[in-house]
Amino acid sequence: MAQSDNTVRAGLTPKFKNIPLFCENLTYRMGGPPIFEPQHLADGVDEYSPEVQEFAVHKLNKEVSVVQPIAAASILIVVNGSATILPDGGNEEKIEKGDVLLLPQQLGAKLNEKSDDFLAFRAYTPPPKEK
Repeated sequence: MAQSDNTVRAGLTPKFKNIPLFCENLTYRMGGPPIFEPQHLADGVDEYSPEVQEFAVHKLNKEVSVVQPIAAASILIVVNGSATILPDGGNEEKIEKGDVLLLPQQLGAKLNEKSDDFLAFRAYTPPPKEK
C-alpha cells in the first residue's frame, strides 16, 4: 500500500470518528475503475505505473529477452509458462509457473528458452521522480 496521511475514520474503531468530513468526501457518481494503460518499454515488457509513486509493475511475456537492472530490489512472479533465467554474474536456472524470485537492485538477467505461454510480473518501487 502507498503511504497516506489522509485517513478519515467513520466507524468500527475506538479512535476519533469524523462523520461530517467522511460524508463530505462521499461521491455518488457512477463510473468504472481507473484503467492504467501500459507504457511499452521494450520487446515483451510493458510497464504499469499508477499515480502512486511507491509502486510499478512490469508485465513480461515470451518476447522479453533481458530483465533490465533497476535502482531498486524487485520481485519477479512467474504466473504462466516457463523459462531459464541467467542473472548477471550468476548461474542459469529454470523458472516456471508459481516461482517467485527476489532480484536485488542493479541486477540484470537474460531470459532464455521461454515457453509460448510465458508470463511474469515484476513489482518494484521506482526511484523518486525529479521535480
